[in-house]
Amino acid sequence: MLGNQARNSMQPIKFLTFYEQWHKYRLQDEWLQRSVTQVLGTSLSDDAKANIMRYKDGPDGWAARGEALHGVVESFLKGQELVYAERWADWVDPLIGCDLFKDCEVIATEYRLCDKRKSLGGSFDFLIKRSNGEIVLGDVKTVSSQSAARRRKPAKEQLGAYAAMLWDHHPVLPIDKCVTVVSAPNECKVIEQGVDDCLEAWVDSWDKYQFMLEDW
Repeated sequence: MLGNQARNSMQPIKFLTFYEQWHKYRLQDEWLQRSVTQVLGTSLSDDAKANIMRYKDGPDGWAARGEALHGVVESFLKGQELVYAERWADWVDPLIGCDLFKDCEVIATEYRLCDKRKSLGGSFDFLIKRSNGEIVLGDVKTVSSQSAARRRKPAKEQLGAYAAMLWDHHPVLPIDKCVTVVSAPNECKVIEQGVDDCLEAWVDSWDKYQFMLEDW
């Protein structure tokens, strides 16, 4: 476990609240109109959306898997006891054994962010400082198989959104690298991305989203 490395040293954004039951964000007295997930979801085809929903529910669906493994990562980085169903053990062991997390200092986990101008909210999975001094912003994605892990693309747009909002609220905090941690049974794959590439991908996605709103 990480013990005294688990500092979570970054202060929350004032007056920003996340309501998990509705997956909505509120800043002071104002509900934010959208989340990062919602913005990126609008670019999916109807077939892709249907396929996502087909495998969402049930004890082995991606929603239960994602919730369990995100909880494991958060608990592990905080140095807390890991609690999870046995069916996720094949995912957990390689995930917590990932080299990315070795001897790191935890800056924040499950951190809530917002962009008031865009009426946008979002939450990143972790921000850590590695033993080599790199500050790494990360997102965890879970998949059902090793073949799915090989096909999984990096979450560039999502990480770019988080990086942009982080710089709005914490402008002196450097981010050296973005990573997508892909968790599969008996495998954990880390995909590295440059911060500028992620920011550019997010700007492109936001522009497309704006164009779609104009068309509606």
